[in-house]
Amino acid sequence: MRSINIRPRFSETDALGHINNTAVAVWFEAGRVEYIDDLLAEMHGGAPSWVMATQTLDYVAENFFGVDVRVDVAITKVGRSSFTVVCRMYQNDNLTVKASSVLVFVDKKTRKSSPLPDDMRALLESELDPDWL
Repeated sequence: MRSINIRPRFSETDALGHINNTAVAVWFEAGRVEYIDDLLAEMHGGAPSWVMATQTLDYVAENFFGVDVRVDVAITKVGRSSFTVVCRMYQNDNLTVKASSVLVFVDKKTRKSSPLPDDMRALLESELDPDWL
């Protein structure tokens, strides 16, 4: 599991004064991309190609402007050509969002799903976090 902090911007608020749901999706992307880039960017000649197959966001509570949000990110499953990244967001240590996405490894030349290379699979599996299951 890894964490990043997000400082909500005023422009991310909506008419009700809480953070808009589209901003939360962007925050999940920021945490997910930073995590994956830090983990895998040096493998196979640069950042691997991923296609998102699914994404879910469960809004547990509101996020508000003026208080940082902690974004915890982990990997919970590694498949033949894909893996699952999960996220939990907290504001003032209160859970506000749960999210998950399935990312599929894509061959850059054929632009088709491809099995994860063995070294990449091993690294992803070393990051599996049983506490998130």
